[in-house]
Amino acid sequence: MPDLLLDIEIAASPERVWSVLTDFAAYPAWNPYQTFEGRAEPFAIVQISSRDLTGRALQVFNAAIWKLEPGRKLELLVGKLFWLASRRIFHLEAVGDGTRLRHGLVFSGIVSAWKSPSAQEMENLRPLYVAFGAALKRRAEEPTHGSRAKQSRPPAGPGKRGTRRASR
Repeated sequence: MPDLLLDIEIAASPERVWSVLTDFAAYPAWNPYQTFEGRAEPFAIVQISSRDLTGRALQVFNAAIWKLEPGRKLELLVGKLFWLASRRIFHLEAVGDGTRLRHGLVFSGIVSAWKSPSAQEMENLRPLYVAFGAALKRRAEEPTHGSRAKQSRPPAGPGKRGTRRASR
């Protein structure tokens, strides 16, 4: 049974990547491929809506948060454990000043050898997982609002203290 696993290096701390990954309410602001509705808590049920790279709706399904180790591991389970299940995994590892994220889709269970997607079907999913990883990387590497440096302005000219010009 084929698995789909991707590694991506992100120039942000595991804590920052984790905060982006588990802030499901903010997904629509940065992730055009999937939305997660629910809370990032152990055994919570999360509704996942997926879209293809053109934005066309693909599927909506429920997943249970199977593993939740803050700052390290998030795994969502769909199906029946031991029979046929798919796990959407996110594993974070501190690497230097950043984070290595391993994410993907893993199938398991007694009938998974017969019922899981083919190698070609898994490869067809690869562009969506690559796009998800790239979107997460962009979001995690953005400066946070609290850490943005204040922009300096040139001093006001004589007689123009505290006034600004309107932009055209």
